[in-house]
Amino acid sequence: MKEILIHKSEYYIEEDRDYYYSDTRDKHGMIQPSDDMVSVTCDSKIFKHNPTNDEICSIYYPFEKGSFHRIYIGISFPLFANNWGASFLRHLMYLIEPDGGVILPVYAERQGVEKNYWSRSSLEVIFQSRQKWWGMSNIWAENDGVMSMRIGKKQPPKKNSSLNYFLENMSSSDPKIGDVIKHHANGVISAIVEQIIINYFGRTKAVSFCDMGGDGLLSSEILMSDYINVTQSTEIISEVVDINDIKKYLPNNLKNKLNINSYQDNQIEFNVHYDAISMINIFRETSDKDKIDFIIKAFNGLNNNGVLIIKDESFNDANFMQDLLSSLPNKSEHKQYSSIVATEHNEKVNIAHYSDIIFNELRSENGTRDNVINVLQKK
Repeated sequence: MKEILIHKSEYYIEEDRDYYYSDTRDKHGMIQPSDDMVSVTCDSKIFKHNPTNDEICSIYYPFEKGSFHRIYIGISFPLFANNWGASFLRHLMYLIEPDGGVILPVYAERQGVEKNYWSRSSLEVIFQSRQKWWGMSNIWAENDGVMSMRIGKKQPPKKNSSLNYFLENMSSSDPKIGDVIKHHANGVISAIVEQIIINYFGRTKAVSFCDMGGDGLLSSEILMSDYINVTQSTEIISEVVDINDIKKYLPNNLKNKLNINSYQDNQIEFNVHYDAISMINIFRETSDKDKIDFIIKAFNGLNNNGVLIIKDESFNDANFMQDLLSSLPNKSEHKQYSSIVATEHNEKVNIAHYSDIIFNELRSENGTRDNVINVLQKK
């Protein structure tokens, strides 16, 4: 009866384990883990089919079906309530035994929406599968802040997500840590970008999206989202690539909705305008002046009320920020979102989190505003 607990990294193991072992939330022992529960992380470079606590292994090893009795998700794990998160949970359901379960933290409705995390209602909408006639659900509320998912009458629906491609093509003979890091990071940034689009455009308004300098992961994930209405997605790249390699994350019926364009030497012209443009850590060995010129071109490529979503270390520099903002039109608005959860930062309000460690990280991030997500809206 093997049980595993998934952590963001080794740093969070003690707090994650205490969350489930403590009787504070589990007063009746309904989900008490066994004493030999094994920890696995998202960033480990060790891939083994039989993880032990002797060395911390990766959760992204291609384990066989029914490998575990219970899978616990630590409060440190960035499990967002979007297609990527649903695909990850569905994968975990494949890994448990028929009488096992996936146990995960869920937030109160308002807190869940605030962070784009799972709440009870959002979880039940995706994964509820009733048992015969008597109406039992395979989503159980175990106690305060914890729910479990059991194998129901039928498998939950498969959501479109770039994660599916990764999971279906994992190789046990040659796991690639670079692919693991890339896909895991996309699970976080795509959830934040998705929430920004929801906050600015709502869930139903038709939105055109463009990602610059990526590899198709973000532009594909946003296009596939069931929580926003992205009708056309574009990837603008700085090199010649195989278009089929960029579109490989998409199902065939969506491939024609992803456009691929290219530019050279930061020389870019927008033939069409977009509602949302993302630029995530794309500047390498680029001077501040060239960065600002490039950002202004992208800003001018927005439709009215469109948003430019940027993550770059130069935004940590107050002088760079001042130069950039003074170069933009007066009718523009600047906001900042956390890089940890999908929530806008407010200097007067610290973002709540079940993890004390991550709460302190969020509070520190709110104070320094280093490495956050910057949103520039064209008014």
